[in-house]
Amino acid sequence: MIIRRKEEMIERVREDGVKMTDFFGEVCPTDGRVSMGCAVFPPGTVVPPAAHTGDEYGFILSGRMKCESNGVVNEFEAGEASFIPAGETHSSRNDSGEEATVLWLLIEK
Repeated sequence: MIIRRKEEMIERVREDGVKMTDFFGEVCPTDGRVSMGCAVFPPGTVVPPAAHTGDEYGFILSGRMKCESNGVVNEFEAGEASFIPAGETHSSRNDSGEEATVLWLLIEK
């Protein structure tokens, strides 16, 4: 079992303003195939379109988000979950007035 203590985890702020904390990406014996973390999206955050080589799972802990995929804008809020299959281009935004916190899991194919 691996336990990560708060003081061991590093939060980094990306250029788009999203605060990212990777919980296990580099410290677990998964050869980088599985990573898990938390992302905090300040109000007004826009994340440009991107695709991953793995399946992405998300669970909103607080706030609301919008995610566009395949030309469809999906809205989800605290207590709801999302799945984005590997290779699917998507973009995210928080156009609400409060932070949105998302727990994420990325599983490489």
